[in-house]
Amino acid sequence: MSLMSMSNIWEDTTTLNRLQELRDDKRNGSGRLSFDCFNLKCKEDRAYCSEGRRLGTARDGSLALIAVLCGVTSSICKDCEDYNSEEE
Repeated sequence: MSLMSMSNIWEDTTTLNRLQELRDDKRNGSGRLSFDCFNLKCKEDRAYCSEGRRLGTARDGSLALIAVLCGVTSSICKDCEDYNSEEE
C-alpha cells in the first residue's frame, strides 16, 4: 500500500518503521532533515516552520506532513541559521 494513500499511519507499525527507514536513508545522504528541526510545527496534515520560513511552494509556505515523515527536506532548512536539532 502506498504511504500517500494511508488513512491512518499511526496504527500501522510496518508503515511507521518504513518511514523511519526512509528518513534514515535521507539523513545519511543529505545530513539535515526538516523532520529533525525543533522549529518544525505541524497542523493537521501540513508542516510549518515556527521561524516563519517558507518550507514549500504551497500558498502558506508549508510542506505536506507525509513528505516530511518520508524524509523530504525543504531546501531552506539545509542552510538555515536557525536550524535547531539535537545533533547540531
